[in-house]
Amino acid sequence: MQHTPNLTKPNHTGSTRLMNRFVTILAVALLLGALPLIGGCRSGGGGGGDAQAGAPSEAPAEAAPVKGAAAPADHRMAKVTIGMPVADVEKIMGAPTNQKSYITGKAFIPFNYGNDSGSRVEYAYKGEGRVIFAVPRWGGGLKVERIDYDPNEDGN
Repeated sequence: MQHTPNLTKPNHTGSTRLMNRFVTILAVALLLGALPLIGGCRSGGGGGGDAQAGAPSEAPAEAAPVKGAAAPADHRMAKVTIGMPVADVEKIMGAPTNQKSYITGKAFIPFNYGNDSGSRVEYAYKGEGRVIFAVPRWGGGLKVERIDYDPNEDGN
């Protein structure tokens, strides 16, 4: 006589064992993955342990112009201020060499109830820098968000 399985009562022992093994393997993998991170967190003298205490440090490389760097006081871009409307900027700076629009990460915030839409309009002035305007979400004109003075600006 052949044994037929009872289909009314499911057998969960095999699937339970498989799930327990999976959870154990996952926990070990996560632990092994975190060990290098834990090993790198040590308190001490602020640098790598291989550096000699009396060795001179290397001079930092020359950095690129900082975004938002202030223009010299005698430059016309120094008259442009944060929050200034487009018309006032164009009176001071004239027409831009180039203009472009782009969005920032704020455009993707689902519950952003502020007036910043996350869109920007950028005016480039060859040999002078860039003026970045924020596009308001709830109306009103463009306002200066940032002024980047850069005498090496190519105007593109």
